[in-house]
Amino acid sequence: MASTRGRLTVAWTAIAAAALSVAVVGVHAAIAITTSGSLDAELRSHGAVVSADLRPVEGRIAYRGGDLPHETPGGMLADLAVIGPTGVLLQTPDQPLGEETLRSLAAPTLGTGRPRMVDFDDARQVHRRAYVTPVTSFPEGSAVLVASTVLTDTDAAIARTTTVAALLSLLALVVSTVLVYALIGRVLSPVSQIARLAESLSDRDLHRRVEVQAPDDEVGQLVGTFNRMLARLETSFRTLHSFTADASHELRSPLALMASELEYARARPRPAAEQARILRVLDEEVRHMSEMVERLLMLARLDAGELRPANQELDVTDFVHETAARWQASAEAKGVDLQVRTPASGTVLADPDLTRRILDNLLDNAIRHSPPAGRVRVSARPAARGWLFAVSDEGPGIAGRERDRVFERFARAGDARARDGRGGAGLGLPLSMAFARVQGGHVRLDDSPGWGAVFQVWLPDPALGPQPR
Repeated sequence: MASTRGRLTVAWTAIAAAALSVAVVGVHAAIAITTSGSLDAELRSHGAVVSADLRPVEGRIAYRGGDLPHETPGGMLADLAVIGPTGVLLQTPDQPLGEETLRSLAAPTLGTGRPRMVDFDDARQVHRRAYVTPVTSFPEGSAVLVASTVLTDTDAAIARTTTVAALLSLLALVVSTVLVYALIGRVLSPVSQIARLAESLSDRDLHRRVEVQAPDDEVGQLVGTFNRMLARLETSFRTLHSFTADASHELRSPLALMASELEYARARPRPAAEQARILRVLDEEVRHMSEMVERLLMLARLDAGELRPANQELDVTDFVHETAARWQASAEAKGVDLQVRTPASGTVLADPDLTRRILDNLLDNAIRHSPPAGRVRVSARPAARGWLFAVSDEGPGIAGRERDRVFERFARAGDARARDGRGGAGLGLPLSMAFARVQGGHVRLDDSPGWGAVFQVWLPDPALGPQPR
């Protein structure tokens, strides 16, 4: 994480340095252009005024005010010289520019008659700027006025301003880099904590959470998402551990019973009736174990997402009657009246095998928990953009404290509906719920006057649209 922090800081520093460099260059250019424009305007104004006051007097040039002025009205020092085709005609006292320099500055304007601005270095390597313009009071091409000024102070002022701007930019860069480094560290601190926590986690530490106060932004969302992920993992591992322990217990009990019966049978010869009893017990326990292992494998497939429904159009009335008919013998053996209530016609798009397993589990549960001479009713009716199947029994029902756990794996209701030795490992209802969900439906426990437990199965009908919320 430190390297990420460093890379982000370096990237910020590079971007900020480039931006500040552009800003300093821009400040320098703006100051130079502004100063140059002001200086040029002063030289032009001064040159125009002086040029208008020049007069020819007895074969020479005179300035109406006497000597050529050495200072502009704005207070800027300027050296003036009037140049003709033959050379210097008039100049300010102590003119620093030699005749050759003045003639070279004047030559282009003498030839074209167009004024111009010139930057140059004089003989002493002093940087100067000159404005060369025709003398308006003389015939064209007969004389030009050269007004020049020293740029040393101006250049120094621009340099000082640029230097100050560069130093301030450098200071701003250093301060911003430090602040960005600290800010990135603060922003990445939760990410660093998440990384350290993830590195140290084991299946025994899933109760831990990222304890950091993060703002309600992307980082805060990351912290919340990670903590919710840990909560889901904790729940999954707890369920897995419970599932493993319960499955082990369910398999250990019949194995212990089988081992006990075999040891009893091997201890000494037994009568034929006793041997037949032992074989019946062993056969019953093997069938119970086989059924439970099959259900465990089915749950594993469901958890892995490998089970896909093979939907086809089912005639609801025929399907419910056929399913109930397969349980008629079990119901009669216990003296239970198995009733079927369905509409005259109707179809649903569903997986016949999964739907049959759902009803089988619910009918098996209802018949086992019904009292002798009790009733079990299986019904179907269209409802809520789908079909609602219901299996009701007159057993003791399920107490309120057990209702929330009835669909948990290996969960059983209280003593009134406990396992009675003929199956019921606590997997039937979870499997029914899973089979319904994989088809887009659900199973729920309902209340109905006159009945003990009523389990309702809702399956969607794609032809009728989605289930309303």
